[in-house]
This record gives sequence, structure tokens and C-alpha cells, in this order.
Amino acid sequence: MSETLQIGELVFEVRRSARRTTLGLTVDRAGELVVHAPAGASRDDLDRWTRKKLLWVQRKLVLKAAVAEKVRQPEFVSGESFCYLGRHYRLRVTAQQTEPFCFDGQGFSLRSDARAQAAEHFKRWYVAVGTAWLEQRVKLLARKTGATPAGVEVRELGFRWGSCGRRGVLFFNWRLLQLPVRLADYVIVHELVHLQEPHHGPEFWESLGRALPHWRQRKEELQSRAREFLRFGLGTLA
Repeated sequence: MSETLQIGELVFEVRRSARRTTLGLTVDRAGELVVHAPAGASRDDLDRWTRKKLLWVQRKLVLKAAVAEKVRQPEFVSGESFCYLGRHYRLRVTAQQTEPFCFDGQGFSLRSDARAQAAEHFKRWYVAVGTAWLEQRVKLLARKTGATPAGVEVRELGFRWGSCGRRGVLFFNWRLLQLPVRLADYVIVHELVHLQEPHHGPEFWESLGRALPHWRQRKEELQSRAREFLRFGLGTLA
């Protein structure tokens, strides 16, 4: 059973690590709160430290809620635009076609009787197509970091763009496949660096800078322009 810390109405998951020497806090995925702590940190220390961060936490939660509201959910009607690697493709809803959902390189096509499952069809398509693309892209960009992941998986990650698993597997949000390649590359390199530098300390940012010198510009662009490309919600890095 996972360890939790409750302060007022907020519940924080506590993740301890013998490798960690400082306390950290993240607003994870769809607003989940996580305290990262050294293995021997006392409950009293965690409580005191976390209470000092409550204003920051509230601001993050408000920001996430505001961002989520601004992303218009798709209606799955003819003429609607969806992105793949930063390019916009139109959707066509048809009365008859062999497959319920397909992509021909020029646009998406959805059979009208499959509209109720349209979101799931899109998700499965992004996962299927994106897995192969990401595997090749990770292999290419891994040369810049000197890190070799144990594997690459595309899945639902809530508000995260990507995540580095404990066993060296890199996980990427299927929504990432909607972004332009330059922004997807930033996420990929970010997670590759995490294979060697698990925390966002000075060493991490130095390694990221060596692998991707203009990472700051890409990070800012990802934060400011993501809504232009996404139709299924937003992500963050962890």
C-alpha cells in the first residue's frame, strides 16, 4: 500500500528513494500530488516542509484546471482538424467504408456508425503509428545522450508527456504524436537524460543542454503553443 500524507483536503502520495537527499514536490498527471523524499525522512519533516509549499500547489492546481478547460474537445464531424507530428489533417465522416477508421496520408476517415467510439479509434491509431515512430526517434536521439533505454512504450499518461520508468523503459503519452517533431524531440531527449540523471538537479539540466543546446526555447514553445496542436488534452514532463 502506498504511503500518503494528508494536509487539509489535499492528499499527497509519498515516494521515497534511498538515492534522494532532498525533498521535492510535483503536481502529477491529472492533478495528483506527489512528495519525493529521502528514504529516512520523518513524517513530521514531510508535513512541515509540504505545508510551506501549499500556496505553490494551489497555484499549480488552478493552472492545470484552467488549461484543461481551454482545450476544446473534438466533435468528430467532417472538416474537423486533427494533428499528426504538427501537421493538420482533416476528418471526413462517411456513410460507408470498409474499416470504421483509417488514415490515407491525406486525412482521417471515420465511418458514421463509429462516431461513438471515435476517440478510442484515434487513440489506438496514435499508439500504433506512434510506437514505431518513437522507437526510431529514440534510437536516433539516444546517440546525443549516451543513454540506451530498455524499451519504449506509448500509453495513456494523463497530463504527462513522458516518463522514465524504474527499469529503464521510457513511456510516452500518445498525445505526443500530435506535436511538431521539434517539440516531440525535446520530450524524448528530456526522458533520455532522466535515464542517467533521475532528478531535476543541476547535473540534469547540464546534460540536457549538451544533448539539446536550445532546449529552453523548445520547452517554452511546448508550454505556450501546445493547445494549437492538441485536441485531446495537455501533458507535462516528469
